[in-house]
Amino acid sequence: MKHRTFIAATILALATATAATANETLANHELTALAGGKVTLASMRGEVVIVNFWATWCAPCRKELEVMDRWNSEWKDRGARVVAISIDRDARKARRFAEEMALKMTVVHDGPDGLARSLDLPSVPCTYLLDRNGNVVSIVKSSNAGELAALKTKVESMTRSPQAADMGGGSNGDSR
Repeated sequence: MKHRTFIAATILALATATAATANETLANHELTALAGGKVTLASMRGEVVIVNFWATWCAPCRKELEVMDRWNSEWKDRGARVVAISIDRDARKARRFAEEMALKMTVVHDGPDGLARSLDLPSVPCTYLLDRNGNVVSIVKSSNAGELAALKTKVESMTRSPQAADMGGGSNGDSR
C-alpha cells in the first residue's frame, strides 16, 4: 500500500511541476504580433485567454480559426480573448493567411521552434485555456467538435463570474 501511495504522490508532483512549467513558459515567452510589435501572454493576466496553436498547412486549423475568431468577438467585452499562435516557419505566409481569413483576434507568429517545441505540442491545432491568473486550466489536443463545445462552455462559465475564472489554481484540467 505504501508503494501505491508513493507512486500516486510522485505522479501528482510531476503533473503539478509540468503544469507550473507550462504556465511559466506560456507567460514569459515573447511572441511577434503579425500586426507588429512583441507581446507576452503575461501581459494579458486579468483576462481568460484561449491560446490556439495553428499552421497554414493544417486543414482543421482553418475551420477552427473561424470558430475561434467568432468566439473572440463574442467574448472580447466579457474579459476573455483568443490568441492565435502560428507555428509556421514563414511569418509572411502566416500573415497572408490571417489577412485572407480576415481574422480580428490577436494573431502572432512564433514558428515551430518556439512555444510549440517548448510545450512539446502533441498536434495542431492545439488549444490551451488559461484562467485570469495565467494558469493552464484545460488543453484541447484536436479540433474535435465535442471538445471545442466543452471548451466554449468552460470559457462561458469563467466569464460569468470572476471567481470561476480563477478555477485553474495552477492545475492542468487536461481535456482529452
